[in-house]
Amino acid sequence: MIIDTREISADHVLKADICIIGAGPAGVTLAREFLGTENHVCLLESGGISQDLDIQDLSYGDNIGEEFLPLKDIRNRQFGGNSNIWSIKLGRKEDRQWEIGVRYVPLDDIDFEQRDWVPYSGWPIRYEELVPYYEKAQEVAHSGPFAYNPEPWADAQAKPFNFADNTFTSKVFQFGERTVFHQNYLTELGAAPNVDIYLYATAVELEVPQDNNAVQRVRVSNLTGKSYWVEAKTFVLASGGIENARLMLASNRHQPGGVGNENDLVGRFFMDHPMLDIGRLLPGDRGTFAQAAFYDLRRVEGSPAMGHITLTKEAMAEQELPNNAVVLLPRPTGRQTQAVLALKDLSENGYLKHPSPQHWPAIAQKLLKIAGGLDYIARVVYDARKYDQSLLHGLGRGGWSESPQIYDRFKSYEVLLVTEQTPDPNNRVQLSRKLDSLGMPRIELDWRWGRSDRDNAKQTQDLFAAAAKESGLGRYVSNFGDGELTMPGPAGIAHHMGTTRMSSDSASGVVNENCQVHSVPNLYVASSSVFPTGGYANPTLTILALTLRLADHLKKTLLNEAAVVVQDRQRSYSS
Repeated sequence: MIIDTREISADHVLKADICIIGAGPAGVTLAREFLGTENHVCLLESGGISQDLDIQDLSYGDNIGEEFLPLKDIRNRQFGGNSNIWSIKLGRKEDRQWEIGVRYVPLDDIDFEQRDWVPYSGWPIRYEELVPYYEKAQEVAHSGPFAYNPEPWADAQAKPFNFADNTFTSKVFQFGERTVFHQNYLTELGAAPNVDIYLYATAVELEVPQDNNAVQRVRVSNLTGKSYWVEAKTFVLASGGIENARLMLASNRHQPGGVGNENDLVGRFFMDHPMLDIGRLLPGDRGTFAQAAFYDLRRVEGSPAMGHITLTKEAMAEQELPNNAVVLLPRPTGRQTQAVLALKDLSENGYLKHPSPQHWPAIAQKLLKIAGGLDYIARVVYDARKYDQSLLHGLGRGGWSESPQIYDRFKSYEVLLVTEQTPDPNNRVQLSRKLDSLGMPRIELDWRWGRSDRDNAKQTQDLFAAAAKESGLGRYVSNFGDGELTMPGPAGIAHHMGTTRMSSDSASGVVNENCQVHSVPNLYVASSSVFPTGGYANPTLTILALTLRLADHLKKTLLNEAAVVVQDRQRSYSS
């Protein structure tokens, strides 16, 4: 059943077996695992079915460290969470509408290991333990097979580059459509007799009495001013890497530091995946563009996939580097690239629709850039119409290898570096003195891209340049010359990790290997906030795998609790 909580009377008490806070991909996946069971599930969503700007304002927060993406724009309050704003174009459907989705890839086995050169690394679970759940996560995401090595995705022409040494190798990303979570599963859960979906239901406080370390209930509010309570046996936080920490820290009425924060670890170790445009690879042989189709977003036997380049496990250990990855995108000359970017900027940002005197200097500069690349502009506009191609292929849209006729327009590869950020307790989410419209403290994000991360990125770049040259792939030219790599604008790609990190003991983390908060026996976390380290991988597939693993644990826990209740009743009857 789908319920609009704005229509519930104030001070109402809702009861459930499991209360899931957050209806993004993690919360939705967890709720689905209890379909058809005897367990009553309450799924709380802060927003509605469609986006509401007043609700979205609850995600506002301040960045007090280095420049970061605006927090209000990257935490979507709506059923399905951020799946609603996934934006990768996977191809045209039969009705010619775009299929929009997200990138999937698992963490590597080394990401779970304790690495002497990566501080605070090491998970209390092994990669092998997650493999069955990764396989099931592929099905949940409506993605392809659990296969991320090159072999199933290569053919005689589109195949990974061969690197002369053992420094780099190739893997693939897979993709899944975004509507699975906020449309397909909304219909499924909404019809389930044992699941209640509460919309406009923002959790503002976990109540844990001083004399009891278990969560008794959660206070829920909405913009009408109404407030009510949800009581449950088990509570699961599934609101993302920032909101999970925020709710725990703000629940400080009985615990001064917040729920589960006895060791001041909630909110710390915040991580993202800083990504940089580091340079250009100039191929010695133009024929590499045909082989490089492996690195395009294309369909292989119906499944969308895209190749990328990673450091090998041996190279990471030998060079003492974190898990960074390289993405290649075909490009024309620099002059032509700037012309296309100027054209896209003029058309997409409304300069020409609503020009004003203050915009004239910027418009003039962009027109000059366009004029300098008119030879190429005419070509790509023709290709866009004839071959349904992008003006400039990027992470949001591939497909350039579908039309070999356009290969000759490319002159180089743009080289993107996706980095693993090393855990740092000083990178943290904390409460602000400012309050939102529900009276809850807003968030302050204190985040920095540290010196060691910059040095690691520079070293990875230099290794790639040497490997490309030695392997005959071409000459690499850095955008930074011989200097250090810097972030040219706001950092972050909305991969919020680490703020309730998983650990074997409460002195080094917030949750245990079963995602249970160490000091709170009935409070669990389903989110990338439990990641001790994040590799370079988009976290969604691992979030789904951990959520499926958590569901199995909760089923066993609830079954054991039910058995104890039955035994107690039998004893009382016999006495």
